[in-house]
Amino acid sequence: MKRKNIHFHIQYVILLMIVFALPLKRAYMPPLLLILSLNWMVEVLTEALHVLIGRLRKQEAYLMPKWKIIQQNNLILPFFLYVGLFVFYAIGLLYSENMSFGINDIVLKLPLLALPLIVFSYDLKKWTFARIKILFNFYFVGCFLAIAYNVYHSYINFTEYYNFAHFFYLLASFLHHPSYASMFYTFALAAMIYFLLNKKTIIIEKILYFLCIPVLIAEVFLLSSKTAFLVLFVLFILLVIYIIFSKHIKKINLLYILFILIIGGSMYVYLPDNFNRFTKKLESIQGVEDIRNDGRYTIWRYAAQVAKENLPCGTGTGDVKDALKYKYLQKLELDYYIREYNCHNQYLQLLVTLGIFGCLLFVVGQIYSVVIAYNKKYFLYFVFTLIVAINFITEAMLERQSGLVFFAVFNTLLCVFAFSRTLKE
Repeated sequence: MKRKNIHFHIQYVILLMIVFALPLKRAYMPPLLLILSLNWMVEVLTEALHVLIGRLRKQEAYLMPKWKIIQQNNLILPFFLYVGLFVFYAIGLLYSENMSFGINDIVLKLPLLALPLIVFSYDLKKWTFARIKILFNFYFVGCFLAIAYNVYHSYINFTEYYNFAHFFYLLASFLHHPSYASMFYTFALAAMIYFLLNKKTIIIEKILYFLCIPVLIAEVFLLSSKTAFLVLFVLFILLVIYIIFSKHIKKINLLYILFILIIGGSMYVYLPDNFNRFTKKLESIQGVEDIRNDGRYTIWRYAAQVAKENLPCGTGTGDVKDALKYKYLQKLELDYYIREYNCHNQYLQLLVTLGIFGCLLFVVGQIYSVVIAYNKKYFLYFVFTLIVAINFITEAMLERQSGLVFFAVFNTLLCVFAFSRTLKE
């Protein structure tokens, strides 16, 4: 038992470092995930060796296999749903021709296997409210350091070129693409509001969250991701519904949300027109023809053609990029061909790569997450699933390390927190 506690605490510390580093440096993720996996493997091998020695000495040596722990935690179904996606990618490698790309993609997708296998196989009772809150606080600190880094470099560039464009969109995001960074910050905003409304959160933390929330909103507006604007709008509506139809309907909570709505609305209104990409996009759409001429729509149309041509099993893990490039070349879209664009839609990307069954498994996994969030009354899990689902519509988030690790880490952790029952609403 002592050895299990040691391994859990090692896992917990590594997870703290992972969520802290997520908004910061991508290079930190592979070594941290490797250490996390090695800790789990050492525990499994040590326990197996302990049982073997006990049997050789004809002594009693009990070991609860990791599989039994997952079963005891009632996590069998989510385990199969989440790990199943990785299995589909592995199977997709078997009918691929471009093995080099396929193997690299399988390595990229390893967190989809490792995170559920590791995190699901520990005692859920160890996840106390205090540990969960500390983990999120580490994530918040990582986000604010990333924001500080962005603002500092934007300011340095502004002093050299005297161009306010350095505070917006691509010129203002130095660690991740604005779409990915905005996803990190919108989820941090949702989590911060969630803990602000939670009665277990101490007053000092509530004050800090209250002061930090406007900073997150401001950074999302500065990054000017159109999808993030939509996510913020949906998030604010959900928060109002959450407070009105839950036990959190208190005057102070309504004042919190009113304050957040005023801050968000004011920032949107006073955002310079030249840098408000969301409004400019809406104004540019005068009819159906404008939508058809949009670059993302064009990519989706060609990706759908590739998916249709490769039903029901898809192109395979290794051949998806080549198949899309070939289609771009056929249609004389040389810019898309040179840039090697993916589908810019995770659902389409899965349909092209793994076919109907791989895409269906992924969608069922997301529906399951929503069902669990509802049954366990875990609002934050529902919000996370909604945030990534919206982002998946406009970006193939799982095709980059930033999006893949973010999804694998928090989807796994939030599922565990939902089942742990220690985070009361």
